[in-house]
Amino acid sequence: MIKQNRKASILVALTVFCAVLFRVLGKTTPYHMLFGIMRTMAYIGLYIGWGISVSKRVIQEQVRHYLVSVSGLMVFWFVIRSIKYFFIADTGTARQLWYWYYLPMLFIPLFSAFLAISLGEPGNFRLSKKTLLLYIPTVLCLLLVLTNDLHQLVFTFPAGEEWSDKNYGYTFGYYIVIGWEIVCALAAFVIMLFKCRLSQRKKNLPFLLLTCSIVYAFIYASGAEWIHLIGGDITAAQCLMFTGILESCIQCGLIQTNTGYKSLFEAGSIGAQIVDTDYRTRYASSNAPELTADMMRAAERNAIMLDNNTLLRSSKINGGHVLWQEDVADITALLERLEENRKTIAESNYLEQENYKTKVKINTVREKNRLYDRLQAQTAHQIELLDRLLAQYEAEADPEIRRSLLAKAAVIGAYIKRRGNLMFIGERSDVTDTAELSACLDESFANLELMGAECAVDIPEKNSIYIRDAIRVYDFFEAVTEAAMDDIRFVWLKARSLADAVIFYLQAESKTELSALSGLADTCTCEEGVWRFSLRIGKAGEKA
Repeated sequence: MIKQNRKASILVALTVFCAVLFRVLGKTTPYHMLFGIMRTMAYIGLYIGWGISVSKRVIQEQVRHYLVSVSGLMVFWFVIRSIKYFFIADTGTARQLWYWYYLPMLFIPLFSAFLAISLGEPGNFRLSKKTLLLYIPTVLCLLLVLTNDLHQLVFTFPAGEEWSDKNYGYTFGYYIVIGWEIVCALAAFVIMLFKCRLSQRKKNLPFLLLTCSIVYAFIYASGAEWIHLIGGDITAAQCLMFTGILESCIQCGLIQTNTGYKSLFEAGSIGAQIVDTDYRTRYASSNAPELTADMMRAAERNAIMLDNNTLLRSSKINGGHVLWQEDVADITALLERLEENRKTIAESNYLEQENYKTKVKINTVREKNRLYDRLQAQTAHQIELLDRLLAQYEAEADPEIRRSLLAKAAVIGAYIKRRGNLMFIGERSDVTDTAELSACLDESFANLELMGAECAVDIPEKNSIYIRDAIRVYDFFEAVTEAAMDDIRFVWLKARSLADAVIFYLQAESKTELSALSGLADTCTCEEGVWRFSLRIGKAGEKA
């Protein structure tokens, strides 16, 4: 870092020396324009190079933006100065270019104040609207200068003589403009001092240069000839001093940069190093281990163990890799204790795990038995009826009767199966869909058709009902079916969905007396052997 600064300082000194030499040669030889242009190009190259340098060094976006803007204003200042002196012969045009000197003279201190306010702020920081109001007096001062020919409130010219920058005087407007420049410059430096955390001794250089700049401006404005001979024109001197002030602020830490990595790594004890793409170490901390290229490549894929207590990690960065070591001694010891505890717990809990598995199996069997006992209790009548039908089937020799008995047994078996399904669903939830009830009835109707009965069912789906109501409807259907099983001719069941309820209509043609079932339904009628029943159940969450 020190070596790079030394090289940059030598290059800047040579550039300034060449510029001064070109000035002297331009004054003492006939080639005034040639050496003047060469001097201008030297300064322009210096400020362009400085602008590029700060754009790479400065971290904070706002600060970098204003520093580059200052560099651009200096280049602009030299360009219009050179055009005025070497390419413009008309006095009026030259005077207007001279007025434009005050664009960089006003905005360089203003931008310096803005960058001072931005120091130490986060990357997404933006100046407040109140701060941006400082543009207003700056622009007004610039307009005051640019319109001087109309009012002569900044510069005055003798009556009857040609107006030029060689024969003029100052009025109060000039001191307002210069005063605003000084206020912005001092404010910028004071804010930088306030925000800086370094020692007071390191801040002397920018303060000294700022003082020299202000003193030079006042002496130059007084018209002293000797200052022209020693310091040259105000453009060259002020640009050089402003650049020196800002660069000294960077060097002493008033403006933070992202340089000094080597010193940072050497002072640190983080066990890290930065290598290039060829795995050559560029920066390394004091305790960074010696690593081979093979170890670095291996760390790129996965973290590797340097020893029992040290882990090496790697991450790709622009231009190479960063490698760092982690002390995992505490983690290793903790893992060892955890492993010992795991084995102890595994041994002590093995029996409990086996007991738990046994309890789970026992509870599972108990739950199954409970559900089967409950189903058996709720379908005991149908199970007994099924046993009688199967016994009659075994004893019967007539094929037709055997077929009829088997069809009846199928109807009873379908009910037991589907009734169990509804009960199991009820163990998980109190609510079901009419589609589940419709599936139960479809299977029962399919077996009824084996008995020669005509069947039809029409139940709208996507209606939520309670499991207890679904069981009620299915049990009622089964009761009607069992009572009229010997001579049932057709069964028709239709459901109609209302806003808060579902009404089921059941019709069955049978000569059997079914009036005993009227207590299970909401309505019961019989006409010419056709029994009509209705059941009204509420939708889930509603009252019927």
